[in-house]
Formats: sequence, C-alpha cells, structure tokens
Amino acid sequence: MEKIAIASGKGGVGKTSITLIIANHLKNQGFKVGLLDADIYGPNLTQKILPDDSSYSITHDKKLNKFIPLAIDNMLINSIDFVVDKKKAAIWRGPVLSKAIKQLYQGTNWGNLDYLLIDMPPGTGDAYLTILNDLDINDVILVAVEDDFCISDLHKTNSLIKKFKKNCLGVIENMSENFDVGNDPIVSKRIQDELNLEILFTLPRIQRKDFYQELVNLDKLRKYIPNKLFK
Repeated sequence: MEKIAIASGKGGVGKTSITLIIANHLKNQGFKVGLLDADIYGPNLTQKILPDDSSYSITHDKKLNKFIPLAIDNMLINSIDFVVDKKKAAIWRGPVLSKAIKQLYQGTNWGNLDYLLIDMPPGTGDAYLTILNDLDINDVILVAVEDDFCISDLHKTNSLIKKFKKNCLGVIENMSENFDVGNDPIVSKRIQDELNLEILFTLPRIQRKDFYQELVNLDKLRKYIPNKLFK
C-alpha cells in the first residue's frame, strides 16, 4: 500500500478537495483507495463526501481490535468525525492529538489497499510531527495557490519534509488565476521557480459550486489530471 500525505502550510488552499480529486482519479483507474482525515481540529473530508443530513458512526472489530472504515463510493474512509461528536470542538493538547492520529491510522483495518491518501491539516505542528516522524509514511504532495502567504508557508512545509527525509512527489496548483476551466493549463512559473519542485498538474479557475461537483464527477477537470500521477 502506497501512503501519501496531502499537505500545505496554508489553510484554505483546497487540500481536502485535492485529496478527493486524487482519490476519485485513482479509483476510476481501478485502484483500491482509502482516505484518512488527519485534521483533528477541523475535519472537512466527511462534509464533502457525505450528505449534510447524514449520520454515520464507525464500528469496531473487537476480534481484531481495530476500526472498520466506512465504505463510501467504493473508497474506505476514517475520520475523527466518525469517533466523536462532529458538532463539538476537540479541545486536545498535542500528545492527545498525536495519539488520536495514530489510533485512526494504525487502529483501522484498511485491508488490501493500493493507496491511502492522508488529508493533512494546515501548519507544521503536532500532526505533521506525528505523520512524518512517528508513522511509516514517506511520500508527500504539496497543494499550492499562487499567493504570497501560501508560497511562504509552503517553504516551511517543504523544509519540514526535508528535515524528516521524506519524499515530496511534487506540487498540485489549485485554483489557478492564469486560465479558466475549459482552456489549456498554464503552469505558475512563480510556484515552479520558488519551490523548485515538479508541478504534477494545475487546476483552472472554476465556480465553487461546480468545483464541489467535480470532486466526484471529474467531468470538467479530468483533462487537467495526467493518467499517471506518480512516477
């Protein structure tokens, strides 16, 4: 099983959306895909993949002493949203947060997956130290927008990846300001030059309501995603 953390130091750049887009792209190619929401304080993965009025809870296999992930749209998913009341804040200090992430990752029966995608929170705090230092996860994809603050934060995230000797597979540029949906992609030269990392693909400007529909359908965005994402 290949495990990939989807990361960015900056919040609001679309990490969760990109995680779902990659997951559906891989699923459509016939791969078995799992999703782990590692954003303990602000999980959004389940909100984007489940109906607003849905009520789900995770089950526990007492024999294996592991969570059984939910199977949704032919993907396996686990999130803190399934374990605690999603309307209440997780007021936890670092050690408790790290324990929760380890339990969601190691304590879930993921089965025979090809890929496990990990939706990371923003920042470079305890969640990153746990994922990159304590768990057997070696590959990271960065999500970027052409923005001063995002690029500044990505430098910090990339330095953390290097510090722990992890492999950055490349950058996905989201919400490009350089071209609209339907047009040919224009890669951000600034992101490419400043981060000095391969840009895996670039997504265009698209209305928010259309973008959220695309997370599953990939009708308009499919043309921008290469068939073979990872070398």
